[in-house]
Amino acid sequence: MKSRFEGKTVEDAIKKAETQLGMSREHFTVDVINEDTKGFLGIGAKDAVIEVIYEEVSECHCGCHDHEHDHGHEHDHEHGHEHHNHEEHENHEHHEDNHVSADEEHIKILKNFLDEFLRLFEVKASYEINESDEMISVFIDGETSDDTSKLIGKKGSVLDSMNTIAQIQLNKSLTEFKRLYIDIGDYRKKRQEKVRELAIQGCERARKYGTKVSLEYMTSYDRRIVHETLAGIEGVKTFSEGNEPHRRVCIIAK
Repeated sequence: MKSRFEGKTVEDAIKKAETQLGMSREHFTVDVINEDTKGFLGIGAKDAVIEVIYEEVSECHCGCHDHEHDHGHEHDHEHGHEHHNHEEHENHEHHEDNHVSADEEHIKILKNFLDEFLRLFEVKASYEINESDEMISVFIDGETSDDTSKLIGKKGSVLDSMNTIAQIQLNKSLTEFKRLYIDIGDYRKKRQEKVRELAIQGCERARKYGTKVSLEYMTSYDRRIVHETLAGIEGVKTFSEGNEPHRRVCIIAK
């Protein structure tokens, strides 16, 4: 996919691309169409124009919708603490990380999204949110194995959709792009290790036999892992082919 973005400088245009596409700079290629010009005393100044080449993120087919929903709380003025709405508490529990301020708007939006997502899927789960300068991480634990499986979906399809939609929600409230990483029951961590192994094995076959090696159908998140894993290896080239959900990475020797 290709998209164009403008900014007062090339860097501003790149930041705008990160925010609107919901992905960090290392996940797309930037071609500078026009450099910014300052003009004379501001006259004739022109913004920078860039073209971004990126891999399209698969659409969500999980049946969920974007919601900005404030859950009800009752304030106990006598004791000075909050009581969770009973219905909400039955569905899931909150585990707030000490490093995250409850007053930060983007964290509130993220929590509201997660709460609504869990409610729509009728699962019981707890989650923990951690935030650094460059990333926001969410770790979810289902109360039962069925809860966990339902949230992950086939080959991580539901998890990927959750991550994509939540990233879009976050982008609306963040002034600077932060990558969102959601994992459920360590699925993504284990899946990353498996995908990297498949990538290395495919690379070895392509180099040994000099033929195109096609990997299994993967989500956009898994395909990105393959591209990143083999990006620094000389003598091989990767590309994706096919249409969702039957899209895969191919590896060829060059």
